[in-house]
Amino acid sequence: MFFRADTNQPGTLRFRLFGFPIAIHWSFWVIPILFGAGGGGDPIQQTRFLLILVAVFFISILGHELGHAFAYRKYGGRPNIFIYAMGGMAMVHGHYTRKQKIIITIAGPLFGFLMAGICYGILLLPIKWQSVGNGYLATFLILMSYLNVFWSFLNLLPIVPLDGGQLLGHIMHEKRPVLRGKIGAFTALIAGIILLQLGYIFAMIIFGFLAYQNLQAAERAKRGYW
Repeated sequence: MFFRADTNQPGTLRFRLFGFPIAIHWSFWVIPILFGAGGGGDPIQQTRFLLILVAVFFISILGHELGHAFAYRKYGGRPNIFIYAMGGMAMVHGHYTRKQKIIITIAGPLFGFLMAGICYGILLLPIKWQSVGNGYLATFLILMSYLNVFWSFLNLLPIVPLDGGQLLGHIMHEKRPVLRGKIGAFTALIAGIILLQLGYIFAMIIFGFLAYQNLQAAERAKRGYW
C-alpha cells in the first residue's frame, strides 16, 4: 500500500455509518482538489464544481469500501473503513475461505457499478435536470455515473494493491507470486500509457508507480522475500 493505515493520525475525521467505524485522513481531500483545481472561468462556478467533485470522490470511495465492508459483515467480520489520499481500505481481522475472499474482493467494484447505475437511471427520468439546482444536481449525477464506472473498471485490473490484483491472488491460491507481480507490472504499464494518451496525467503517474511497485514485488518473490 502507499500509506500507513493509522486511524489515530492527526487530522483524521471519525464517525460511524451502518455500524462501521470510518476514519477519513486529511490527505484524502487533497486529491479531488488537485483534479478539480485550475482552469479559467468564473471563480464562483469553479468553486461550486470543486465542491461537487469533492462530494463525488468522497461518496464513490466510501461506497466502494462499504461494498467490501458489507461483504465482510456477511461472513462474520467487523471491519473498519479507512479513507486516505490514494483511496481506501476496509480493514478486518479473521480467516476467510477462498470463495469468501473472492466475493469480498469483488463486492467493492460491484457496489461502484450499482451506484453508477442508480445515478444514470435517475438521469433518465423525464425531468429537465438543467433547471434543477442550476444544473448542479445533473453535474453531480453525471460525474457519479462516469467516475464509478471508470474507477470500478480500473480497480478490477490485475494490479496489486487494486481489487483486481487481490482477486488474481485469490484465484491463484496466493501461489506463483512472481507471475502475479509481472502481470501487475505489465498491466499497470499499459494502463498508464492509455491514461497518458487520454490526458489523465495524474492517474498515469499513479499507475506508473504501481507498475514499479508490482515489478519490485516480483523481484522480491524471485529472491524468496515475498
